Amino acid sequence: LCPSRLLVGAPWDGNGQGDIYKCSMGLQNSSCAKANLGAAAPWLRSSAGRLGMTLVDSKDGGFVACAPLWSQECGTSVFSSGRCVQLNEELQLMGTIAPTAQREWGGTYWDVLGCATLVSPCPLPGCSTYMDIILVLDGSNSIYPWEEVQAFLGNILGRFFIGPGQTQVGVLQYGERLVQEWALGQHPTAQRLLEAARNLTRQEGRETRTAMAIRQA
Repeated sequence: LCPSRLLVGAPWDGNGQGDIYKCSMGLQNSSCAKANLGAAAPWLRSSAGRLGMTLVDSKDGGFVACAPLWSQECGTSVFSSGRCVQLNEELQLMGTIAPTAQREWGGTYWDVLGCATLVSPCPLPGCSTYMDIILVLDGSNSIYPWEEVQAFLGNILGRFFIGPGQTQVGVLQYGERLVQEWALGQHPTAQRLLEAARNLTRQEGRETRTAMAIRQA
């Protein structure tokens, strides 16, 4: 970047949304101008993502600014994936970089900060909530009462956005032996998943073979 200009990240600007300031250097009456990136990238205003906490030069002469705490609500879940913007030398928005959005969008991959990311010319729509979750439950004789385990399981499952193409949950239970209670996608709705959790019975067993269960999961 031009040595007569200083870029300053202001991650606490605008109630935590963050922004970038461009400051002139070497002049007697130097001043700083705010980039107002929230106008060019409206998704910045939806979350206290702390844009400007990370600034890095890009190969084309511009730079990349990141909002590592940016998050969004998807159903009953909140995902803190972080997002970045690619800017040219005039602080104009060139693209949005969403490190966890590859599955939702096709497009061009661009190497930044050592990881493969997706660059798109506009904010990514929708919710990239694709997750496969395997819960490993201790069903040995050392766990009592079992009703508390069922309540704990139901409380966790009720917080995820369960649905086709979204979050899938499988459950393994172990004691002396390992049992797959249900596989990923076997219960495609939250209602069916919670019903399965309420009907889950303890396998029992005098041994607690945790390592075996984790390896299988």
